[in-house]
Amino acid sequence: MAQLISRRVREYFYDSPFGESPPPVICSPATQEELAVLESRSGQILEADYREFLSLTDGLEFRFLFFLGCHDWEGGEIAEVAEAFRETVLECDLVDVGIPSGTPIFPIAVDRDGSWGVFLIDIAENAEERYWWTGEGDNFFFTGFADVLTFLGDPGSFDPRETLL
Repeated sequence: MAQLISRRVREYFYDSPFGESPPPVICSPATQEELAVLESRSGQILEADYREFLSLTDGLEFRFLFFLGCHDWEGGEIAEVAEAFRETVLECDLVDVGIPSGTPIFPIAVDRDGSWGVFLIDIAENAEERYWWTGEGDNFFFTGFADVLTFLGDPGSFDPRETLL
């Protein structure tokens, strides 16, 4: 059965817009209790699409990013990379891209070397944007989690804001 599923996944992604990259690695769904713990850990309310995503797959390895699930915060290398990237980002002047000082930011995705990441942000001034993709000089802001995934699949299909100013 495992071989059949593996073959079907390879066949499905053979002609995908993601090219030769390996198929995404999905995980078991997060429970409502795990989502509540993650929400508490993040210090902010999880956006509905992100919550639904985690209830389908508690994390996802996709292309070059690891979307962290509830289980990733129980320890391990990717959580350490995400937290180190968060600390590095907090040392920068977030006001330069329009994020007010003291805004809670929580990593939801990171690459293996901690040079790219996606943060859940909660800006007090009620900005519509809840996601900030940053790394290597790029800054993109997205309203919803689905927009982040759309951009990841095809950067030309979505025009995110590059600053909140």
